[in-house]
Amino acid sequence: QFSLSEHDDFIRVASTTGRWNRWWEEDPAPSESHVYVLGEALTEDEAVVLDVVGHVGGIAPTERLWSSRFVGDEGYLVTFRNIDPLWTIDLSDPTNPQVKGELEVPGVSTYIHPLKEEQEGFLLTIGYGGDDNGLDWNTQISLFDVTNFSNPQLAQAMPMAMQEGDGWYYAWSEANYEHKAFQYWAPKELLAIPLSTYRWVYNEVTGDHRYEYVSRLELIKVDVENGMSVYGSVDHSHFFNSDNNWYWNYRDVRRSIFMGDYIYAISDRGITAHTIDGLELSASYQLPGSTSYDYWDCWYCGSVEGDVEAE
Repeated sequence: QFSLSEHDDFIRVASTTGRWNRWWEEDPAPSESHVYVLGEALTEDEAVVLDVVGHVGGIAPTERLWSSRFVGDEGYLVTFRNIDPLWTIDLSDPTNPQVKGELEVPGVSTYIHPLKEEQEGFLLTIGYGGDDNGLDWNTQISLFDVTNFSNPQLAQAMPMAMQEGDGWYYAWSEANYEHKAFQYWAPKELLAIPLSTYRWVYNEVTGDHRYEYVSRLELIKVDVENGMSVYGSVDHSHFFNSDNNWYWNYRDVRRSIFMGDYIYAISDRGITAHTIDGLELSASYQLPGSTSYDYWDCWYCGSVEGDVEAE
């Protein structure tokens, strides 16, 4: 959603062309990424149209875009196949965009958040960790130093591990694919992201199986000089573990907001307000929540009604 940008009457577009990862084809056209700059032009009948005035291509052959961001005359791209190259693009001359820098690190970033004011020159990203062989699919926060635009550096990578062992699954975050779940508040240098996981457990006393959940809003202190550190967390796990439901469809803290002296966390099953200093609970309200059964029941009812109407 950040692959399109308008700046100084020009449109910038980041895109991938070709056929990425089509291993079943004998000779697939290799993928590559591009940045196009579009400007206004007049046709013969003086109609205003958009025309390509600048282009840089051939970026990361055989890979594809996972995230992009344009900030003024600068562009940032993340492509991926087995490792994560961060590309810096100089757009100061719209007719001649140029690749300025490249950094290869394990993992991949799915959302790029440029820091401003006192932290300008740094990028805060969320994505998945990994190694030279590919992704491990665990959520990871990364801080990139782009103060030297031609030589970007990874300042810090912070894996967001949840519970380990004993049947716990990977650490998920909705912020990996929905930027509205990514909440950064510059005055306090605090990042809030949801993080959740679950496991299938057996109760030897009752003989029942059930899901057990961990659902938290993780708060991270972002200090560009001293590095990132865990500030604390807001725990919504009890909302999901309070009754023996088979499966909660939305277990993440869906949204959060810093407001005054409080951090509000909103999940499918509850709303909480905690003080930012000390993270003390101020108020809490439980919601009924929705399950996967709500979806299937609705889908089934709809299909039955459709069959009746057809008959």
